[in-house]
Amino acid sequence: MHEPDKLNVHKQSETAYSWLDTVNTMLHYDFCPQLNQWVDWVRNPSWCLAISILTAFICGLLVNTAILYIAAALAMIILVGVLWPWVSVQGLSAELSFNKVRTRCGESVGARLVVKNSWPWPAWGVYLRHPFSEHDDHLCEVAIDCIPGWKTSEYIWDFSPRKRGIYSTSTAFLETAFPFGLYKKKIPLAVDSVLIVWPEISKLAFMPELREVTSSEDRFASHRAGDYGDVIGTRAFRLGDSLRRVHWSQSARQGQMIVTERQAAAVCALRVIPDLQRAHYRHGNDDSLEAVIRITASICHSLLNQHASVECLVGDQLFRCDGNQRDLQKLLDELASIPNGGLEYSVRKHAASPLPEFIVTNSSGFAQRVNQGANRLRSRMIVVQDAPARQSGKEPRCECEPWLHLDSPEESRQKVFTDSWKKACYAG
Repeated sequence: MHEPDKLNVHKQSETAYSWLDTVNTMLHYDFCPQLNQWVDWVRNPSWCLAISILTAFICGLLVNTAILYIAAALAMIILVGVLWPWVSVQGLSAELSFNKVRTRCGESVGARLVVKNSWPWPAWGVYLRHPFSEHDDHLCEVAIDCIPGWKTSEYIWDFSPRKRGIYSTSTAFLETAFPFGLYKKKIPLAVDSVLIVWPEISKLAFMPELREVTSSEDRFASHRAGDYGDVIGTRAFRLGDSLRRVHWSQSARQGQMIVTERQAAAVCALRVIPDLQRAHYRHGNDDSLEAVIRITASICHSLLNQHASVECLVGDQLFRCDGNQRDLQKLLDELASIPNGGLEYSVRKHAASPLPEFIVTNSSGFAQRVNQGANRLRSRMIVVQDAPARQSGKEPRCECEPWLHLDSPEESRQKVFTDSWKKACYAG
């Protein structure tokens, strides 16, 4: 086939695929979602069979009694379709477990399902269904074509959670609708297992200029270059360096920009305050809440790895992390368990801290703090723009600017966040 003919065939196939995709999308589009609660029963084929049985029965009485055999056959189909799934699951018992207690969102974890079939006949068409997170209607499904009779079967696969949360297998169940799909029967799992999924964490390689816990010299590392301690040397200017680090006399001698290098701080202290008030995340701003949680986890995790002392105020609980991984685990567990929509407002106040504060909020929470005249001299505001407000053009405006601003919740999991953090740290 000549090259022009191949191109024509390829274009025709692409056109046909696009047309079929358009038709498929149109056929699966829900034009009247408000009527679903009234017509959902039509989707079950049992109603079609029931109407067919009623029609055949009436025709058998009025037209020909032979049609009653059709009604009896259809009734037998319904009977088998209901009894078979019910009987099949009565002999099943299952246990679901994970090879880890904790994992991060997006990381794969090993899942193991053990199913025991007490009946001598196999069970076909069994599904494992699990609404793994209360934060989403995501339903993990594992299909098992056949579970042999009088046997214990084991199934292992990799599961990658897409949402943070406390994943309890107490909500999981086995379900089957074999053979006709007329009736679904389910049974709960025998043993409860829990998987804690932490939020996504971005690695932040830079630390903002913070007040040290103490001024003693052993709080600085002379073998690491940073921005906090004594001057340990000079080097050529690099893009992103603060102008406050420029050594002007050396720059004049060398004919190029020269900056000073200082010791890296071994211990710094700060307090991170995520804005989790439910009132700030209404009207479909759940993505902003997830971004706030991701940013909070990233800051605490990254700064602790840089030997900082971090406090995090989550609701009414204050978590102090001084390089202890167990304290960090408790904090990340608490962030994973935050309910969808945020926390109810609490009037309980913790004692004021002399530590610099990082307040992570969305545009609604930022506007409220500005209107209330919150003290921003000691606080660094990290603001995530609400997507609905941005699209409608009705987001609150003010003359002030936050320390760090993200244009969308999605940027909190992209390189944009790490780059913005780096620039904000250099700017002070």
